[in-house]
Amino acid sequence: MDESRPPIPSREEYGALGPEAVEAPLAWSTVSGWLADARNYWLGTARTDGRPHVSAIWAVWNGEHLFFTTSPETVTARILARNPQALVHLESGSEVVIVEGEAERLARDAVPSTIVDAYAAKYGWRIEPDDAGMPYYALRPKLILAWKLPDIRATARRWRFE
Repeated sequence: MDESRPPIPSREEYGALGPEAVEAPLAWSTVSGWLADARNYWLGTARTDGRPHVSAIWAVWNGEHLFFTTSPETVTARILARNPQALVHLESGSEVVIVEGEAERLARDAVPSTIVDAYAAKYGWRIEPDDAGMPYYALRPKLILAWKLPDIRATARRWRFE
């Protein structure tokens, strides 16, 4: 993971706006800050029969990936083991960020120490990478959508990632 590489935003129109151009889109630094500063996140996955599953998680954003933990015995972990496609969004309905991507369970030696430290600082709970009961996952974004109320049309933005 290259933590120094910022995402490259696309200049696409936001789908809900039709042919209108976005006049004052959110800056990537603003959206990345919202992801970093949030305390609670909602993780959405899909069960094998297609029914949605959503759970609240704690996470750390490093500017490129969203790192979170969950017990391997949870429904969330069992779903991710079969289908890594996931969606995360913040709690706010006014400062909206939706991250679509793939979640990967990380091997112990693949968890950056900076993430372990950041998680402990943010939540007051240090989860070591060798804790088999709470492994780390990294959500790699494929698409991030963001906007801010009250003016969705002026602020909406979409970023695509390879």
